[in-house]
Amino acid sequence: HTHTHTPGAQATNASASTMTDTDPLLSNVSMNSGDVDDGRRMKSMVDAENGHGAGGDSTGHGAIPWLEPGSRLASIYVLSSMSLGVGVFVLPAVFNDIGVGVSLVVLVGFAVWSDRCQRWLLQSALSYDPPVHSYDELVTRTLGWLGKFMLLFFTAFSLLVGNAGHMKTVVGLLHDIMEWYVSGEYGHLEQTKGKQLVLYIGLLGAVLPYCAAKTINSLRYISTASVTVVVVTCFWVTGECLFWYWPKGQHEFSGANASPWAVWDLTTLVANVPAIAFVYSSTFCMFPVYSELKERSYKVATRVISISNCICCLGYLVVSLIGVLTFGQHVTLEPENPGKKAPSYLYDFPPEHYVVTFLCFLIVVVITMLYPVINYPYVEAVICIIHMLPIPAALDYRRAFLRWSGHRLVISLVGMVLVVNLNLSMDNLVSLFGLCGAYGLGFVCYIIPSLVRLFHFPRPGAPHGPFSVASRVLALCSVATMLTIIAGFTTTLF
Repeated sequence: HTHTHTPGAQATNASASTMTDTDPLLSNVSMNSGDVDDGRRMKSMVDAENGHGAGGDSTGHGAIPWLEPGSRLASIYVLSSMSLGVGVFVLPAVFNDIGVGVSLVVLVGFAVWSDRCQRWLLQSALSYDPPVHSYDELVTRTLGWLGKFMLLFFTAFSLLVGNAGHMKTVVGLLHDIMEWYVSGEYGHLEQTKGKQLVLYIGLLGAVLPYCAAKTINSLRYISTASVTVVVVTCFWVTGECLFWYWPKGQHEFSGANASPWAVWDLTTLVANVPAIAFVYSSTFCMFPVYSELKERSYKVATRVISISNCICCLGYLVVSLIGVLTFGQHVTLEPENPGKKAPSYLYDFPPEHYVVTFLCFLIVVVITMLYPVINYPYVEAVICIIHMLPIPAALDYRRAFLRWSGHRLVISLVGMVLVVNLNLSMDNLVSLFGLCGAYGLGFVCYIIPSLVRLFHFPRPGAPHGPFSVASRVLALCSVATMLTIIAGFTTTLF
């Protein structure tokens, strides 16, 4: 598995024997023989998406090289970087649609909610005897076969739809950059489904060989590169608003064009809230990050989790708030085509602002190359699901399929076909990110952690136990709230 070849994994493995007396998550780990391969595959899957603290991680997603592996700073970076992506450029439209004040409350609310769910997972993991060391094992022990299947299915779903949102952003930017480069204008040529299909085939065809590979060593720095480009772009566009537009009086603090502070329309609210849920996705890598912490304790881990959630909340808040204060209700419109809705906040800056245009081109490059990094854990999740399916022995060809050298290519191609079809059928980028936030992250980051809290009863004398009735009631409310959000969002899709 990829995890066994990473510097971070080697450091963890080397130190595990010395930590078993002090760290319950790494000691007394036992799986039955039928779960060993799936457990390792699941750990490899999560590591491949989320990486470890070591720089130069062969999985493609780790801390930047000059951060000390296992340090608090490296751990905060890995958790924060999981949530910092191109979705940040969609959120200003959400702020405008449901109101600035409502958006602030929802954004902060999801930060607190995500933090609480991650604490529940960590407390449950530490209270088991023997303790568990991965999200997969924790869910399996607490919720059984159905819980594990839910985790795998919605993990694969969130990764697939997340890749779809990335590629839709990339194809839109690339089309308009090429139009502007040739004609000096953009937004006048219609992005027909045929044109989009050609771009999808070209971009996905370029990364297909990486998707079929058993390891992604050659892309080990691409996630860090993508996060760097997105962060630099955020700083630049925010700086342009503050030091270019505002001194010239180009802002919308008040007036008819200012974004509303609250929009009391239920349909609009439920259509946009899941896109904010998409912001917080660090639950995916919480256990791998914990396993690498040098100061491995519940107190340190929860502090790292809280800081990373605060960083994500603050980053998305600043970019979105400055955006709507600068452009007001026009934040969702293209400046050269005022009647046309812009796919993202980046379209508010004319292409003659060459730095922004160049950064958009870099986003196209790095996000396209990020596809195989996200695709890798998607493939691993699908393989785990294939293992779990109850297929009659006479029709069971799984072993032959998975031993075939082309099985990863086939799973990746099926994923690409689903991505392209989903993108061609959904024109609204906010809805696409909302689909991932509602059904994918809604289950992985909110519903399943809450179910673990509800159905896990720690042994007498276990750390962090017994769980209070109030916390179980809160977990029940958490499940009910997210299911309500999902139901409401579903009605807006149809």
